[in-house]
Amino acid sequence: SNENCSWLEEDEYRREEWCNTMSNGQFVRNACKKTCKVCKDYVYVTPSISPTASPSSASASPSLSPSFSPSLSPSASPSSKSSSLSSIPSGKPSSAATSSHEPSSSPTAKPSPSPSKRPTPSPSNEPTKSPTPNPSTRPTEPPSDSPTLSDKPNLVIVMTDEHNLRTISAYRNYLLTKHDKEQVDVWGNDVYLYTPWLNSLAEQGAMYTNFYTVAPLCTPSRASFMTGMYPQFTGSVLNHGPLNPNLQTFADLLRDERGYHTGYMGKFHLDGEAKPGWGDNGRSFGFDFNTYRYNRGHWKYFAEVDGAVKQYKDEPDFYDKFDGPYNQKEHYATDFMVDRGMDFIASAAQQNKPFALMISIADPHSPNLNRPPYRTRYESTYFKVPRTAAANMKADPASPAWNSFNRDEIPLDGVDQYVKDYESRYFWQNQLQQYFGMVANLDFNMGKLLYSIRNAGIEDNTIIVFTSDHGDLLGEHGRNNKGQPYETSAGIPFLIKYPDKIQPGKIVETPYSSVDFAPTLLSLMNVKDYSRVSFHGVDGSDELLDSSQVSKRKDKIIFSMDTGNSPAWAAAVKDGYKLVVALRLEPFLFDLNVDPEEMINYIDSDLPNHVAVKADLQAALGEALSKYEIPMTNIVSDIFLDMPFCFDSRDALRLTTGQKILCSDIGQDIFSNDCGDFNVGNHCPRTCGTCKCEDSIGPIFVKGEVGTCGDVADECSSSGKVQIFCPKTCARCN
Repeated sequence: SNENCSWLEEDEYRREEWCNTMSNGQFVRNACKKTCKVCKDYVYVTPSISPTASPSSASASPSLSPSFSPSLSPSASPSSKSSSLSSIPSGKPSSAATSSHEPSSSPTAKPSPSPSKRPTPSPSNEPTKSPTPNPSTRPTEPPSDSPTLSDKPNLVIVMTDEHNLRTISAYRNYLLTKHDKEQVDVWGNDVYLYTPWLNSLAEQGAMYTNFYTVAPLCTPSRASFMTGMYPQFTGSVLNHGPLNPNLQTFADLLRDERGYHTGYMGKFHLDGEAKPGWGDNGRSFGFDFNTYRYNRGHWKYFAEVDGAVKQYKDEPDFYDKFDGPYNQKEHYATDFMVDRGMDFIASAAQQNKPFALMISIADPHSPNLNRPPYRTRYESTYFKVPRTAAANMKADPASPAWNSFNRDEIPLDGVDQYVKDYESRYFWQNQLQQYFGMVANLDFNMGKLLYSIRNAGIEDNTIIVFTSDHGDLLGEHGRNNKGQPYETSAGIPFLIKYPDKIQPGKIVETPYSSVDFAPTLLSLMNVKDYSRVSFHGVDGSDELLDSSQVSKRKDKIIFSMDTGNSPAWAAAVKDGYKLVVALRLEPFLFDLNVDPEEMINYIDSDLPNHVAVKADLQAALGEALSKYEIPMTNIVSDIFLDMPFCFDSRDALRLTTGQKILCSDIGQDIFSNDCGDFNVGNHCPRTCGTCKCEDSIGPIFVKGEVGTCGDVADECSSSGKVQIFCPKTCARCN
């Protein structure tokens, strides 16, 4: 019946969007099938936390409805790491944004087992109201343990690029159960992104809340994900470093040991400098179908021309060079790759072949360009610069040595005005608006993909994984992009669904990392013979498959590291604590349980929990530096694992005159007499020469070994750090 649906005829341009809107928990198209031109039944298969929205309030640009996501300023090139907020241009693009709308179809109640063509996209457009902050009710009954599924489950992996996990509302919902709202909604109150299709993976499968990349840089991270080895053992320790052709990936084992049909689509970034480098370049790494695989580059549009795939850097480039029907929704990079993935799935299902498919999406990595309607969806949303940016830039408290700022560009007394001006720039606002839009489009395409799996009749025997190669700080701590050990740079989303095997709504709080993926996945997929490979990671499938709703193994430790040209840090994580050692200066111990914004250094804390976990992390990281040849050891042979007894504070100090200074300011003419001030002498003892003659108590890493001052006395003459750490043993007291 089309009674009471006449209002849909008022604006034909927006009819599709209204038909995709939810009202009282149901899609409008369910009540107005004829007007919406979808005369078949629909079932909403996404998460149960769907907010309601009345048809009259539907809008192409909903108000603040983004999920939790950090600040943003993507790199200009895929090889760059983090950049400070001071390195961003302010120019406004010349091309105007236009709008279009999404299709209105949705999954059927009983999908056909073998579709003859690509299924129609199903996810709805963004709701106009934000979801409730708490996750939906979890099932109370564990899945059956009876072996009803095939021992050859299918596999679909979706990997995004430079994806801040805050932009997935399932992660925001989880964080709100742990921390204050202002620590979660870092871009402003209720500024977050709603991602119903990604949420559905979390609700129907498992969400890892402490999954880390081994290296927050594209190529090294991907190498570890594929091989289960740390990047320095793969040939891909640097960006664009080609993966060692002698290594075996998880795809090799699935294909050779279990007879899987394998395919890879999208960005690979493991074939060296080739750009774009379509196909396998003679390096399949276990993937048979590679037609839509390319090595590197961040292209925004693709098209098949005369049997070959062509790439276009942006919309004008595509519009000028592509001689064919102009359809952004089919040619925009994310949509293009997901559509080809759906074809692959449908074909494999029709042939009843077990398959493993990886779809690597280049969004939401820069350039922050988007297609309609996502291009304008968040143009009315105002994004604040996260508060950690101003705090760290003012050294109140100071950030670690690996996150330093140019004081000539941003003096301490000019930070507040600088951040205010930066926040008001078109560049900052547009970058965040487009980033949110890219993630919204990713979520839409995940809906299409999930529906295609259901429509192929293989949902119950398909493992679905969603993850990213690394994060993006998006303005937190005054930085954009990747390359840092902070949570939204090194931490990545990881969602996995395996019906009747993984407890629906399971939350895994145990820390895992990229090297754990391959052994865990292969175990899930019943690959028993690992004799051809040597993993650095562990098989975590037993925890993933157990019946617990929330699991946390407090003793597990993972490692993440800087693998750039000048690696500056290495980190160990355990039970919500993170120890980060630096190339030259003092280590930091973060307590993420009470300080999720990573602002406070607990390295000198005498609280029993900090003392105990610090010792565990120091021992583990000290061993890992040598065992795993962590890259910073190629530059220095001595590293502080604990705080030296006498060390200058990095925080700013307010003088009696009201002026703020850093210890590094001491010695300038205006501050030449400041060390006579008692507070200054205590704040800057090394600079002021007021250190007591005491050795440090904790461990130090020297030439591959971990020891205390009594163990490293022989290195006093050769190591400046040993002299600082052990001044009494080294007879270096003033």
